[in-house]
Amino acid sequence: MQNVINNMSVKAEEIKQAKKFLENKKLSIKVIKPRLFAIASKELKQDFDNTLNELTKALNGKTTTSNQKSNKKT
Repeated sequence: MQNVINNMSVKAEEIKQAKKFLENKKLSIKVIKPRLFAIASKELKQDFDNTLNELTKALNGKTTTSNQKSNKKT
């Protein structure tokens, strides 16, 4: 995965646009890095809205570290 990321280059302007998009959607840029989001968008050949939708679909229903404890039965 790291090799794929290193081989994908995005321009500074694309990263700025991704950062602005994420901020406008009230998403933490500490969680979703603008550079990686721009790379994903470029790789998927989608605009930022469609990329976010695809990521949301891919992650929907999967347990994350932050909600694992709340999903455990006691």
